[in-house]
Amino acid sequence: MRSLALLMACALSASVSLSVKADSFYQVPLTADAREFARLDTKLPAVLSYFSRQSLNELQDFYLQQLGEPDNSAIIHGRLNLYYRVNQQQVRILISEQNEWRQVDIMVQ
Repeated sequence: MRSLALLMACALSASVSLSVKADSFYQVPLTADAREFARLDTKLPAVLSYFSRQSLNELQDFYLQQLGEPDNSAIIHGRLNLYYRVNQQQVRILISEQNEWRQVDIMVQ
């Protein structure tokens, strides 16, 4: 939970002029317009956070097309949480509004 709080604090202070890094994270795809701003991947649980201009519905559709139907989904504290299993690993994708951008946090356990 402290890692998530740290990521949220970084998101609020991060500049939106960051560059695009990779197209996937632990085989979880990133959108073409992903602007990565945080990555903790030296050990599990691993976290990658990025900004996207796509709408919440577009992002939800993207992950539906790329990963299929989530095992579970819920809106918690105004954030869409999508739960998947990718290559035997638990994956949670959080999508939230950040001004005119959407923040996507991918957590792999």
